[in-house]
Amino acid sequence: MASIHSDVIIVGRGIAGLCLSVLLQRKGIEHFLVVREMQQKVMALAETLPPSALAMIQQLGLREVFESSALEKTFGYHSLWGSSQIQDINFYFQHPYNYGLKLDKQLLLGKLEGCLDSHRTVQCKDWYWKEEDRCIRVNSAEKVFDLRGRVFVDATGRKQALLRKLGIGSTVHDQQIAFSCHLPRIRHPKIKHGVFTEAFKGGWGIVSSLDQRTNVMTLYAEKGSPQSLKMREFHLWPTLLSSTQILQAFLAAEVGSSVLVSAANSICSNEIAGSDWLALGDAAIAFDPLSSHGIANAVYTAWQGAEAIEECLGSDSDLALGVYSEKLRKIFGTYLATRQRFYNIYSSYTSTQHSM
Repeated sequence: MASIHSDVIIVGRGIAGLCLSVLLQRKGIEHFLVVREMQQKVMALAETLPPSALAMIQQLGLREVFESSALEKTFGYHSLWGSSQIQDINFYFQHPYNYGLKLDKQLLLGKLEGCLDSHRTVQCKDWYWKEEDRCIRVNSAEKVFDLRGRVFVDATGRKQALLRKLGIGSTVHDQQIAFSCHLPRIRHPKIKHGVFTEAFKGGWGIVSSLDQRTNVMTLYAEKGSPQSLKMREFHLWPTLLSSTQILQAFLAAEVGSSVLVSAANSICSNEIAGSDWLALGDAAIAFDPLSSHGIANAVYTAWQGAEAIEECLGSDSDLALGVYSEKLRKIFGTYLATRQRFYNIYSSYTSTQHSM
């Protein structure tokens, strides 16, 4: 069986994996990016990179890539969360950047790939983890071969494909799921920003402009709840949102939109790094979309992962991988506390509203 050796083997072609590949390439660290040939068709979502993340991508030399992949700049958002008054969160006073970016994720992935040497990507039909040899067996259209590395990286997002093959589980902190659809863009007179969030009994929703003609609306609820069962059918959304102050106004009654269902819960891998591997982005720690941490987490973990890998390869010690793991665990712990405060406000308000 033919074998190919490299310092690092990355599994996954998301933002985290591609950013890591770009950063390793700049450091001159040999690596391969393993990508399955069959890519699942995805629904375009209006994903936002907050102003707080722009300084990071500037420091990493990726700002031009991200800004050229933006649908538009966004200068704030509105919310109805724990209050009957619409809150206007304006980015104007955030420094050093007073705007965020609405990203075209597929365009961003393409631009990140364009930064890479083509030989670094291994297209395959499938791959398998060989525990006895600590390597990945790749089944490509041309041949079957083994990829051997000093460090393996799981960048497969919530699928956690490599972690599962390593037998590593995760701690799931809730069962929230998301229901998304495209709608004709409607402009509300009280909403000047392109993002609006509103909580309602049994769930919450967000509407975000994708382009001049399209809004993306996503509703969130706990898996198995009465609301979640209804959210699967778009024709039930007007009834679900009938008590909302603003959100219902963004529905287009004549549209029979298809609904995409996806996981949106908070998850932390039971192990984030080992002696010869680490996890990035959602494979390591996955956040509630309410936090707007998703893309920023992908970039941050790629950055910290690249630094840890460079130190690990240079010292021939896995100490840096352990430091990386602990850093992410502390971040996730802080996030959980913040998330709980937000949902306590939500629970208190919705309980009060529906007891009147």
